[in-house]
Amino acid sequence: MADLSGFGILVTRPAEQAEPLCRLIAETGAECIRLPLLEILPEGPESPGAAALATTGTADWLIFVSANAVRCGLALLDNDPTRLFGPRIAAIGQATADALARAGVTVDLTPKPQFNSESLLAMPELAEVAGKRVLIVRGRGGRELIAETLTARGADVAYAEVYRRVLPARDASAVLEAWRNGRIHAIVLTSGEALKNLGLLLAGRDKQLLTTTPAVVISDRIAEQAKAAGCDRVVTATGADDRAIVDALAGTLAELSRTSINHGDTPLADEEKELQPDAEQPAASPDIVNAEVPAAPPKKSHYGAWLGYLSLFFVVILAAGGFFLLQELRSKQEGLGGELNKGDQQMLELTRQITGLQSELATLHSQFATVQSQVTTEDSKFEREVTEQGSAFTDKLDSPRAELAAAIQHIQHQMNQSRGDLMIADAEYLLSVANQKLHLVGDVKAVLAMMEAADQRLHDSGDPAAFKVREALAEEIKIVKSISPPDLVGTSAKLLVMESEVRNLPLFLPHSDLKPDQHETTPSTGEGSDGFLDSKLKGFKDLVTVRRTDRPIATILAPEEASAIRQVMLLKLEMSRAALLRGDESMFQANIDSASQWLHENFAHDTAAVKEIAAELKTLGELKIQIPFPDISKSLTLLRNIEKVRLDVEKTQSGSKAAAPTQSPTPAAEPQPESGAQP
Repeated sequence: MADLSGFGILVTRPAEQAEPLCRLIAETGAECIRLPLLEILPEGPESPGAAALATTGTADWLIFVSANAVRCGLALLDNDPTRLFGPRIAAIGQATADALARAGVTVDLTPKPQFNSESLLAMPELAEVAGKRVLIVRGRGGRELIAETLTARGADVAYAEVYRRVLPARDASAVLEAWRNGRIHAIVLTSGEALKNLGLLLAGRDKQLLTTTPAVVISDRIAEQAKAAGCDRVVTATGADDRAIVDALAGTLAELSRTSINHGDTPLADEEKELQPDAEQPAASPDIVNAEVPAAPPKKSHYGAWLGYLSLFFVVILAAGGFFLLQELRSKQEGLGGELNKGDQQMLELTRQITGLQSELATLHSQFATVQSQVTTEDSKFEREVTEQGSAFTDKLDSPRAELAAAIQHIQHQMNQSRGDLMIADAEYLLSVANQKLHLVGDVKAVLAMMEAADQRLHDSGDPAAFKVREALAEEIKIVKSISPPDLVGTSAKLLVMESEVRNLPLFLPHSDLKPDQHETTPSTGEGSDGFLDSKLKGFKDLVTVRRTDRPIATILAPEEASAIRQVMLLKLEMSRAALLRGDESMFQANIDSASQWLHENFAHDTAAVKEIAAELKTLGELKIQIPFPDISKSLTLLRNIEKVRLDVEKTQSGSKAAAPTQSPTPAAEPQPESGAQP
């Protein structure tokens, strides 16, 4: 493994996914600086993505676009991988396939060697998808290439958006400061949204950091976005796995080390930074990240002022001392009567010293005045610069704030418009599945649940045109509720009970199938020969069953033949049950009739047990296991032509407004929905 000691790497992956990559970077000796620019938030169980994911049983293909889609999708399915069994599974990359494998889901398709949408669409398994339903499990937003391509190939494509990406709320000032100080030598970008959020964090002079720092990306698409954002040096890793990213970093930083040799008169990075004048650093918008506004400027230095004050204080003390000495000398001179002696000479010496001190005091005073003037000049200059920078910062902050407010208002407007359309589309899909289930499977309960869910979607859409559709849907719900489907499960249970009773039914023809231990022996009573004969005669009568019948008896059955007759009866009942579960009414009736005929021909139909079986077979023979299902496609047809319905509603409303002035101001009664439609 390459030695990257001394280098700093900025990792922008989400916090829950960055640990393996940071661990590999730390093994190379480099410093890993984390700045998560994305946070993955799963959707709730009431979201449209959860509702779409609940319909996986009707899909032919499930396409997972990321490991996050696997994690959040399984969470919405209560971490039950068996609910994904049925459709074929495709993973857009190896990490996604590994996440599915760890969850116990078999992956049918993974593109190679490039893990991207283009490679997946180039696989032959997705070439012929006309008429098939494809469910793409992803987060909110993202590329539309897979859906557009498969739709063009004739597939019915839907999204299950199970998570959303947001910018984490955190303070990025420490990372930006480390970047300005030259501690970050390369960036790892694994998504276009992370690159976009990084651009929002960088403003003013900080934008050059993105331009001068090498960036390692995982796909050509992200590389193009990075170059468009201003990155001069972009390196694409050979794969999206952590090892490929670290190898790309090693190659990039090794080349950077070779090309960064100092040529003597060229300033180094830190020296060049120190030579450049300070520029204003506007912070990112507070609505985008929770970054703090740059710290207040440092306090003014009063070192020069204090030095001047101390010098002045020292001079004043010296002057006071000299004046005191001068007064003392004058008093001594007056006491001596003006005689010139040794004291006069000392006085002259002191006078010279005082004169020198006065000249020094004048010099210090001049220096103090100069220092005070410089301090005043610096103070005024500093205050002017602070005022100018504050004004410029306020102006620059107001412009992004206004743009952000306008963008948020536009997004809210678009979301309000698209919500109703999403509800209409969801209701249309539910009604389409309900029609198919009713006529193909006959599951009345599931059909009712889907129709009622579609009615709720139409109610939540707030579209006036949906009222006509709900009226038709209410009638269809009433019709479906009136259907009484046959109890196939109960009928199957009856057949199983009858099969268990066949082994004990008496046969018509005589047979010997008693076991030796069933023959009772009567012990001798010791009362003579008459008692012995009576006991033997009684035991013989117990062995003989007398049965009267009008039908001729042709033979006596062997035990094997008696067992075969019962086995044939069991086989006929089992075939009837299989036809019942398969929904084949003609085969069911034929097998029931055959079982009744066999029962009549081979069993003692004058016994209570056989009569009971015969009565139940007769009842089953009259059962209709297939019933005609009604047409419930009227509401679906109206929903598919919702634009026309909207035009009709608008014409009706405009006509009502035109006729309103000529009519009496009688309040109109609100239309009441019919039974089955929700308020």
